[in-house]
Amino acid sequence: MPGADRETDGEPVEAADSGRTFENELEELVLKAFGDGEEIEGVWDLEYAPDEIPDWTVTIDRKDGI
Repeated sequence: MPGADRETDGEPVEAADSGRTFENELEELVLKAFGDGEEIEGVWDLEYAPDEIPDWTVTIDRKDGI
């Protein structure tokens, strides 16, 4: 994820702003959890109250297949 804000046809697209972005914060969270030995791969359901906040499903898969 470094330097990319989305993928287009498999090619990363450079982010216009190198400040704090969702991608930066997510990468930091995943790397810290991985470094702490947490099991991060899987499907995570995030449910919130009140109903005005949307619920989300986040899937984390390793690309290297290890």
